[in-house]
Amino acid sequence: MNADTPIWANRRETTEYQATDQNLASNVGKPRTQEREYPLAAATNDDFTAGRLKTLKVGGAVRSERRAAIGFLGGAPATSGAFQGAVLTLDNPKPIHDKARACVDFSAGYRRRVYGDKVRSKIQLNIQDAFENGRLQAIAVNPEGRAYAYRSVDPRRFGLSASFDL
Repeated sequence: MNADTPIWANRRETTEYQATDQNLASNVGKPRTQEREYPLAAATNDDFTAGRLKTLKVGGAVRSERRAAIGFLGGAPATSGAFQGAVLTLDNPKPIHDKARACVDFSAGYRRRVYGDKVRSKIQLNIQDAFENGRLQAIAVNPEGRAYAYRSVDPRRFGLSASFDL
């Protein structure tokens, strides 16, 4: 080490820094964690304009989530140097994925005129994530494959709204 060289430049020669640098370079072109490719969503609404269901409105939506990479397994142990036998890199070509999922929403609304047909009213019920019971979902794994970070997925949610137009 040269006394005129800045401290940060000397760090570049350490095995720890070289392993980190190698991991960053090997991530190029690999899946990013928690990014899902090709999300798909579809929604529909239908207003009934005649018959017994004339004032009813129904709708639904489906969202599809493909699997996402949540981490990578550890690479081969170092065969030489100060950290011989230690795992210093990740096996980037083989990511660990979570499961693909689909979310379903429903809505139903009812329109009616009140107060001698002077006021239009509407009441609507929305159900978000209709088939979800709530859970913890792993979002990151250690290099040995065990999850270390989770997010809370909310169970289905109900929303009731009413509006009046004068």
